[in-house]
Amino acid sequence: MSAPLETEPKPLAEPGVWGELGALFRQSRGPVILAYVLLIVENLLRLAQPFLLGLAVNGLLSNHYWGLWAFLAGHGLHMGFQFSRQMYDTRVYSRMYADRVSGLICRQREAGIPTSLVAARASLSRQFVTFVEKQIPQMVSALFSCVGAVGMLFYYDYRVVIACVLTAIPVFILNAWYSSRVKHVSRALHDRWENEIEIVEQASDAEVSDHYHRMSDCWVKMSDLEANTTGLTELFIMGLMAYALLVVCRIPEILAGDIFAVFRYLMMFVVAIDTVPRLVEQYARLKDIVRRL
Repeated sequence: MSAPLETEPKPLAEPGVWGELGALFRQSRGPVILAYVLLIVENLLRLAQPFLLGLAVNGLLSNHYWGLWAFLAGHGLHMGFQFSRQMYDTRVYSRMYADRVSGLICRQREAGIPTSLVAARASLSRQFVTFVEKQIPQMVSALFSCVGAVGMLFYYDYRVVIACVLTAIPVFILNAWYSSRVKHVSRALHDRWENEIEIVEQASDAEVSDHYHRMSDCWVKMSDLEANTTGLTELFIMGLMAYALLVVCRIPEILAGDIFAVFRYLMMFVVAIDTVPRLVEQYARLKDIVRRL
């Protein structure tokens, strides 16, 4: 009986962006969970503000002050959680970065990676911690703004909700296109970052100039892509705002405070949509960085 053929083991798949981010979370699980609990409470309080503002306006127009006090209390609580979270986040994520980059440098030195590449990758790895500290909270806030604002708008008029959903569909298609384009530009930019120390040490004056001009071209391309995506998004948003004005201002016996609340919720929705291109760009860059680290 012939011996079974030996097959080479398949290499383990490299961790993706979310695998790397998961490792960061596990590294500081308790502090990060508390940071996101504070973030969620902060966003719930922010979501209540337009409603409380509407109550305050309607109450003051009727000579009642309880709505004003409720609005001030809600705003004060929101500010307290916001400032506390910001100070707490800085302490958590600065320690996370110190642990992350020291481990990365030790591993890559043991693997015989050139010092110039190790230094460049240590700098790139900072973007992972920044993503956890800045961009993921922005995603959470954008989710609260989109879903929460749309939910609250149901209370006032369902037609505005339908308009929001119809606006979101082309915007997300547009951002899918943007993500595919910015990924290629990010790869070229990171290639140049990795070679930067070697260029500074060994390249001629002409090569140094060419290196930095090509880096500049990458930044220009990324900026142009973001500007085009944001500009097209704003056209859809203009249509949404115009339609909402026509609908809300024609609701019979609508109160002034309710109009304030509707447009504050609409602005929350709009601001959330406006943040999507930047989040898409950062995520596309992280996908390339994780391949290098």
